Order: sequence, then C-alpha cells, then structure tokens
Amino acid sequence: MKNIKQKYMCSHKSVWLAVVMSLSVLFYTACDSDDVGDNYYTFTGDTVGSYIEKNPDEYSELIQLLDQTNVMGLLKGYGMYTCFIPDNDAMARFYESKGRSSLNEFPADTLKKIVYDHIIKGYVIESEDFISGFLPNVTMSGRFLKMSYESNENGLSYVVNTNSVISSGDISVHNGVIHKITEVLAPTENTIVEAIAANEKFSLFYEALAMTGLDQELSLVEDKDYVPDPVMVGLYDGLVNNIGGYNIVPKTRKYGYTALMESDATYAANGITTIDELKQYAKQVYDMVYPEDAGITDVTNRKNSLNRFVAYHLVNKKIPSLYFIEKYDNTGSEYGTTHSVKTYDMYEYIETMCPNTLMEVRTIRTSNEYNVFNMITGTGEAVRLTEDYDNDAINGVYHEIDNILAYKKEFVGELTSKRIRMDVASFFPELANNNIRIGHATSEYPNQLFFFPHGYLERLTASQTTTVMYFNSDDRFKDYQGDEMFLNGMYDFEVVTPAIPAGTYEIRFGYQPTGNRGAAQLYWDGQPTGIPLDLTLRGSDPKIGYEEPGSRESDPFGYENDKMMRNRGYMKGGASYKVINEAWYSATGRNQGNALRKILGIFTLNKDTTHVFGVRAARSGEFMFDFLEFVPIEALEKEGVD
Repeated sequence: MKNIKQKYMCSHKSVWLAVVMSLSVLFYTACDSDDVGDNYYTFTGDTVGSYIEKNPDEYSELIQLLDQTNVMGLLKGYGMYTCFIPDNDAMARFYESKGRSSLNEFPADTLKKIVYDHIIKGYVIESEDFISGFLPNVTMSGRFLKMSYESNENGLSYVVNTNSVISSGDISVHNGVIHKITEVLAPTENTIVEAIAANEKFSLFYEALAMTGLDQELSLVEDKDYVPDPVMVGLYDGLVNNIGGYNIVPKTRKYGYTALMESDATYAANGITTIDELKQYAKQVYDMVYPEDAGITDVTNRKNSLNRFVAYHLVNKKIPSLYFIEKYDNTGSEYGTTHSVKTYDMYEYIETMCPNTLMEVRTIRTSNEYNVFNMITGTGEAVRLTEDYDNDAINGVYHEIDNILAYKKEFVGELTSKRIRMDVASFFPELANNNIRIGHATSEYPNQLFFFPHGYLERLTASQTTTVMYFNSDDRFKDYQGDEMFLNGMYDFEVVTPAIPAGTYEIRFGYQPTGNRGAAQLYWDGQPTGIPLDLTLRGSDPKIGYEEPGSRESDPFGYENDKMMRNRGYMKGGASYKVINEAWYSATGRNQGNALRKILGIFTLNKDTTHVFGVRAARSGEFMFDFLEFVPIEALEKEGVD
C-alpha cells in the first residue's frame, strides 16, 4: 500500500456482480464519485472529537461515552481515524437491547470496548475504499467490520455489520473521516463454535464437529498468561526504526480459527443428508489416502476418517476472505501489498488442523478469480467461497464453500507434483491471529517492525542472543509478499515448518542480500546444508554470477545464466513478484540480482510431517528470511521462472 487509503474494488464476489448488474447506474456512481444516497463527501474544519462535540442534539450520548472513557481527547488530537458514529436514537435502542436505560448501567471496560468498536486508528477509510466483506483494517478493539450494500429509496446504501446503515458518510475532518450510522456496532461475542451452532444452515457439519470432539479444539480466545516483556517494550516499542518504520512489541497473544463449511443444501446436492452418509463419504475419501487407518471407527481418534474430514475444514488462523490469497485486481492484494506480478497465477499453502495436511489456495488469472481451493488441474474441479463469507466470531471466522472440501487422493497427487513456495509468515499462526501479518503501512510509517519476546511464536525457538523481528509488508522490499522475518545478533534459531508431503524435493531458501547481513550456517533437520551462506553477497558477485536477463545477446532470456547459477548453488528470484516503491530496487525478483534463492540440496522426506529449518550465525549481522520452496525432482525440468 502506497498511502494511507486502501483502494479495493467496490465489488468483491459474484453476488455483488448481481448487484452491479441490477443497479449499475447507482453502483458505478458510488464507486466513481462516491455519490451514495446524496449523503457523501462533505468537509469540516473540525477534528473527529470537535465535530461530535458541536452536535450535542444528535450526539449527546456519544459525547458522554467518549468523555467517560477518556477517548474524546484522543479524537481531538493528532493522528488518523475512521469513526462510525451512532446518534442518540441509536444509543437508546442499544441500551434497550441490553436491558439497560443509560450508559451509567454499563461497567467501565464494556464502555471502552463499545467506543473502540467504532474507531479504526491510523487509517482514513472512505466510501470508495469499502468492499463487501470485512474491511482490511481492524478497529481499536481488534475486530473486523463487515461491509455490505442494500438498495432503498435513496439509492444504494452501505451497511456495517449487517444492521447499521451509513446514513451520511465521508465527513472529512482534520484527523480523519466520519461515517454516521443508524445502529450501535456490537460485534458478536460468540466463539466460532457458538456462531456455527447458531446457524441452522450448517447443522450437519456442526453435528460432525461436535461428534468428533473437534469443537473443543476451537475454544481458545487469548493467552492470558502473556505479558509483554517490559525490557523489550522499553527498548523498542513505539520508536521509529532506521528505515522509517514503527516498532511494536505485541501487547496481546490471541488465538484464532477459520472454518470452511459446506451447507446442508450442498451436502444434499451430493447425496448426503445424514451423519451416517457423511461418515461414509469421509471413509471413501480418506481410506484411499490413509488405507492403514481404515479400521479406526472411533470418531474422536484424529486418524479416523470423519475426524480427518472435519479437521481438514479447520485452520488455526483467523483468515478473512481478503487474506487467503493476493487479489487479482490492481488496487489491492494479499496482506495489503501489490507485490505480485499480475500475469502469474499465485499460490498460498495453508496447514489445516487435519494432521500433516496442506490446503492450496490459488488465483486463476485467465478468469480473474482468487480464493480457489484445491484445484485439480486435469479436471478443473475446485472449491470456492459462496456469497456467505466473513462470518465473524470473537476467536475466528467462518465461510461457506460451494463444494465438498477434502484431502482427496487426486489432490494429494496434484500437490506432490508441483513447487510449494511458502512465505515465512505463513508458518506462524500468531501473525494472522494478532493482526500482525495483515498490518498495513500508514502515511507516517512505511512499515511496522514487530519485536517478539521468546516463546511468542510457538514454532520458533531461539537462543537468548537472538532478537526475533518481523517486518510486515513494505513497498520498498523486493520480497515475495513484501514482508520478511528479520533476526539480529549472534542468532541461533530453529523454525518448525508446516507439514510437507512425503517425496524427494529440491529445497531452497529465498532471501534478499545486503551489506549488513553477515553470514549463517543453514541446517535441514539438524544437518548442515553445505558451507555457511554469505548473505552480504549480491547476485553480481563472481561467486554467484548473476546476469540480468537480456543483458547478453547470446542469452536473451537468461536461461544459460540460470544453469550457471544453479551449478554454484543459487537461483534468481521469481519473476512473479516485484518491488512497488523503487526507492531502493526496481523490477521483479528475477530481473535484479538482489533477490536470490539458495539451493539447500536434494532431500527425501519419507513421510508427511513437519521439518526443522535451523540457522546459526557464522558472522555477526542481520539475517533475513523470505520464503522456502519445495520442488519435486520430477518437476525441476518443467519449472517456470516465476
């Protein structure tokens, strides 16, 4: 993202295409001129706080709420805020819905949460930035706001969290933007299991979820034992780093889950109307993949076919529809970046709660699709989200899918025949669940650099001499998804990878060299992978031998140079990602020698399981970790330059 505004398409799913077709004039007016109901784009010289204070006839209850919670001063001060403000009538209806008659009957912590549910700090999100589904930035209470559209006598109106209409929006003030709403925003306090149980549409899936006991696996909300390291907070938190970003020590350690679910109607369309029929379907699929476990009838056993079927629909990360995979349009994409080159199909691999399995999410450029799950190339079979997505819960989100999702033998064959490239951020659920991976730059700060206390990231163990950091996406970074794990000191650490399917792979480490990097010994499952890697060497160094494609007439596409680099244990970066802000670099990963892949070697992985990638400093300096790649040896000859 290049500035403080988020530019996303007005329409996000096929259901919204129907709205466009039926209300085309109104819709395109809304997108292009933001003329929705004639109530958009006004300007006032106030701050958010002073605007509200000057309108006590409408907002006296909100004024009292902001004063009691000491938030009024915040909204009068420096910064950037998007505020959704309910009037007195909306506040009165909210009191009544809670069985109370005034603010004074609510506890102080509840009042603070009510306020925070209405404020997005650090970003100006105007109506032109609205998308169907969750907005990309969370509120101060850490919750997503869900946006939808409705047609009424005034034209096309925006609706927040399904029931609160924006009656007047885009009121521009010195420190942000105000949207007036008709109802108080009150995100659900249901857990993801409670939210699923309350939706009769998914009764059969919920029955299987409860029967297998997997509902108990979705119960965590927050690690109450986590306390930010006060020393680390004092050293780093709130400071500006040396490339203009903002340093953060996480204040919470939350858990999150995602459920992808078929409706009862989808099951019925596939001949499944009872739990016994669902068991039989699961057995047919999973007995083919795991024949050694075919006799396990206890549905609470993690190797049972129904248990595996349900668990494969679950992920231990909270993933809104916007963040499964990068978007295909040119106005916004995965994790707030546009680092992907739009002519290439992109892939994301997600570890499910079914032991030792991956789910694939991809884009299809030819049809301008994203969020396509487990596609079988030969048949085109795939699973997609329906229009019923981004259903919120306090510890997760659930989405309806249009076909039965399973770890089928055909998909396993597909998965083990292609390159699996995994961004380092995908290894750590904590980054998704604490709004770290999906954090965005602001106009003041081009990135956020997170400092993690030891133990915060469950899959990473490090020595006390290792400082563990993560840069979320920065337009200036020529990284696969614009982000990177960043470690410092005399580092010594190990990362447990997601489960990789059994097979023989060439394994590669993706990184970006600079003069500050130092050198490191890399390990795979405890064994060193050659001599220490000098991370200061740019691609043009004779030890690597990078030549820009097209720079030599006899090798216009750089293929001969590719072979020479491989002989030295290196590869160019991929042509499928690029830098956005060319302050430091330009072009794609392939077209400059400052994005590299180091070939760790050929490894035979005898079973579907996790592995350990280890790193130990051989010379003091920075260590940057972008991605890992796993390429089946039979796929090497047909692999592209992406």
